[in-house]
Amino acid sequence: MRSYALYRITSTVHFLIFFFIVVMVYDWALPARLLILICILNDLATLVIAVDNAQLSPHPDKWRIGQLITMSMVLGLCLTALSFAHFFTFWKHFGYEPLQVTTTTNYEDRKLESIMYLHISSAPHFVIFSTRLTGYFWENLPSPLFAAVIIGTQVVALLMVVVGGKLTPRVPFTQALVVLLISLVYFVLLDVVKVQLFKRWSFELTARLVPTPARRRKLEEKKKRKVQQDRVWKSIDQVRSMGLKIKVLEVMSESRLSLGEEQESPQHEKEQQQQQRENPIKEEECKTVEAADPMQGTSSSSSSSGTGSDKEGGGGTVGM
Repeated sequence: MRSYALYRITSTVHFLIFFFIVVMVYDWALPARLLILICILNDLATLVIAVDNAQLSPHPDKWRIGQLITMSMVLGLCLTALSFAHFFTFWKHFGYEPLQVTTTTNYEDRKLESIMYLHISSAPHFVIFSTRLTGYFWENLPSPLFAAVIIGTQVVALLMVVVGGKLTPRVPFTQALVVLLISLVYFVLLDVVKVQLFKRWSFELTARLVPTPARRRKLEEKKKRKVQQDRVWKSIDQVRSMGLKIKVLEVMSESRLSLGEEQESPQHEKEQQQQQRENPIKEEECKTVEAADPMQGTSSSSSSSGTGSDKEGGGGTVGM
């Protein structure tokens, strides 16, 4: 609802300021049939905003009348400046004079009507792509149906002024296309202006622009509340920083313990390797000892057997 209100008030400001000046100063105006065409095509196309990809607000919105009127005035004045740029450019440079609608004027000489109809139909209508959200228009693209209908109405207006006929005098295709492209690019510039206004708009700004007693009191209350909130958040940040420091100390102590274990493990491995080196030496000594013991056993047995035979031999000799 806010986006539609912003678009509608912007278009109204643009229409009123531009046509009031050109009618009062130059005694020129668009024919009634072209104004009716603008109302029918643009307003019918705007109904499709009901199926647009609306951006939901995280908090309940409230009407800010001052913000709405100020932004509508700024955007409307920007569109009015563009309309006067078209008016004087095609009048002074291309020779399309603002002729009055009389029976004596040639119909084909009133080409300025076609140019201004196409401009006034397209430039404010493309602004609805910007007013539909508070951020940049590409942050939340419109629905395909909504975009197709809005662009389709301007394509119809382009074909009307290019083909010509009873509704509008015929103009060259290149001029009509340039007017449409300028409207498309200008809405991007207005989108940047809108975003900057939304960023800078605040209650403090309105209190400075219109310093009523009620706004002053409310501003003082907001400042006090902000000081209290800052203190609370500062204490919360201190608690968080202490918690982070404690966690860092715990991590450092754990890392020291792990480093101590890693230092002990190489020493333990060295001791095991040294023991493994000493064990084969001891095993070899045991084997050599075991190998030496059987030799001693065999020699003792042979010596004992030899003495026995000697005894037997001695006995034999004695007997003989």
